[in-house]
Amino acid sequence: MRRLPAGYRRSGIALALGGGFSRGFAHLGVLEVLEQEQIPISLIVGTSIGGLLGAAFADGISLRDLCDLGRHVRLRDFLRFRPSEQGAQRKDRLGQFVHEWFRSTEVEDLPIPTAIVTTDLDTGAPYVFTSGPLEVAIRASCAFPGLLKPVEYKGRLLADGCIAAPVPTAIAARINGGGVVGVSVGPNAASVSSSQNVVKVFDTGFRAAHRNALEPSWARHADILIEPQVHQIDWNDFSRVDEAFSAGAEAMRCALPPLRELLDRRSQMSPAPGISLGAERGLAL
Repeated sequence: MRRLPAGYRRSGIALALGGGFSRGFAHLGVLEVLEQEQIPISLIVGTSIGGLLGAAFADGISLRDLCDLGRHVRLRDFLRFRPSEQGAQRKDRLGQFVHEWFRSTEVEDLPIPTAIVTTDLDTGAPYVFTSGPLEVAIRASCAFPGLLKPVEYKGRLLADGCIAAPVPTAIAARINGGGVVGVSVGPNAASVSSSQNVVKVFDTGFRAAHRNALEPSWARHADILIEPQVHQIDWNDFSRVDEAFSAGAEAMRCALPPLRELLDRRSQMSPAPGISLGAERGLAL
């Protein structure tokens, strides 16, 4: 089981994993390189497929098993197990996956601190689970409109986190106090294959001077932004899981030099207090 080593809570990186359905398996390639290089991860914040895979990694499920599961996923699997109008949530595919594979049942029990991002449909703002039932958080974060029904939780109607936070860098920055590595696998991912286009590094001065020019908006909250080359993979094409995985690993390797510099700077800083986010109130940005 993966554990957060002592002293890593503030010196490690906050990994913000974006949504992208089948393209999201690039996140596993990123995680493999971080694991191989023993890069400390102090926090994982995930939206949609990023929340699902990030939480699975934090819980200790092997990357190999997750890739193998991905190879066998088809879009009809989600449609077949979509809850009925009578609310038969027990047949929900994602719920079954959480019950069968995860050791943890609550978000706060995950060995690596994890935040799962959903969207409050009444307000349009992010609703962030840092505690509470893991199954509910994952189902809500992946409840893509038209594919899966929104999830009711404590009087709220929650849906896919991509609606409010496609790449949850702002949330990661507020919890971790900086050191944010964002991974984007959505439609804005780079379209050419040079390392300059798959990795963007933002220092504090640059972000302050160009805050309004940076697009998309979540880029302004990342210290390093990684965009694996997955633009050619259709969002629902799970037959290319290995291709997405390799693209994520390649992009992460390109980012290792600036990432090590970022970690060196953070290790020399005094620990900064983070904020605690409860599932009861979520986080509005």
